[in-house]
Amino acid sequence: MVLLEEGVEVELPTSLSDALGLLDQVVPTFSCNNYGYQIGTINRAQLGSNWGLSVALIDKTNNQTVDEPVGCVELEKVDECRVNFKVPPRSQQEFPGMSKFDWDGKLYGSFIYQMLNTLYDRQLIDLPGRLPQV
Repeated sequence: MVLLEEGVEVELPTSLSDALGLLDQVVPTFSCNNYGYQIGTINRAQLGSNWGLSVALIDKTNNQTVDEPVGCVELEKVDECRVNFKVPPRSQQEFPGMSKFDWDGKLYGSFIYQMLNTLYDRQLIDLPGRLPQV
């Protein structure tokens, strides 16, 4: 998947707090196979302007969170009305259990596609159309 290899960066016409609120609202509705998704904080490099967020899986059969994240996303405040949404290339992401559990990147790739489709549906980014579900 090219999006995993090269990463994604898009500018959203929204505030940082609204972007975080959107993630809190929509990510729990995403799913792939028997897994749901959850966002967690990795670090707060600069409180109020940069957020590193982990993407974790929830096993829907037992509602348990998988120990290691499958990837991460970053939000960077450009100004009061714009935020950069970044998915770093997977090669730049290091989590101990990531390759063991999501070795082919299918679960993380599905998250990325669902997130981009959500941003498109809410008219926050321009795409030629919805991306295919992975």
